[in-house]
Amino acid sequence: MKKTLLLAGVASLFSLNAQATEIKPVIGLDYVYSIADIDDVYTEDGVELGMEDKLNAFALSAGVKLNQYVGLEAFYQQSEKADKTTYYIIKTEDKYKAYGLDVIGYLPVIPQLDLIGSLGVAYYKAEVKASVLGIDLGSDSEDKIGFRFGAGLQYSFNDHIAARLMAKYNYTNIDGLDNIVDVTAGVRYYF
Repeated sequence: MKKTLLLAGVASLFSLNAQATEIKPVIGLDYVYSIADIDDVYTEDGVELGMEDKLNAFALSAGVKLNQYVGLEAFYQQSEKADKTTYYIIKTEDKYKAYGLDVIGYLPVIPQLDLIGSLGVAYYKAEVKASVLGIDLGSDSEDKIGFRFGAGLQYSFNDHIAARLMAKYNYTNIDGLDNIVDVTAGVRYYF
């Protein structure tokens, strides 16, 4: 009886060890093309400002792939400063930052290709700065917690390197900026 329990315990340790080897740390880098749903007109001290709604950004991520089907990734994303001039004299600069956590689902299609989906929560901070004829009108920023979901494809070149293409919808709930749609292209490295 004792030998049977001992063998069962050893077998359990080996099976746990085999499952643990499926957990893979991952880091990633993405180029992000953001299309922001910004109100057409933003008023600052009675002056109507036009805002740039197409922004380039980069995102860094780190996480773990827990098994063949599920992973977790934390990310930090920051856009460029986008300039827009209205009426030839009013200049605006806008940008945003975001960081959060996504749950990633993987659905293998063929051995090297996965359909992927994501569901996450993020902290968003949007900033705008305005000037008229070079005179600073000031700046404003707002931050909120929002939700995001996405879908895409991931192609694995080998056990360590993969390319990813995704579209993500980010609900920000910031005044004047309800949502951001991101199209991302990037790479992942699995340890």
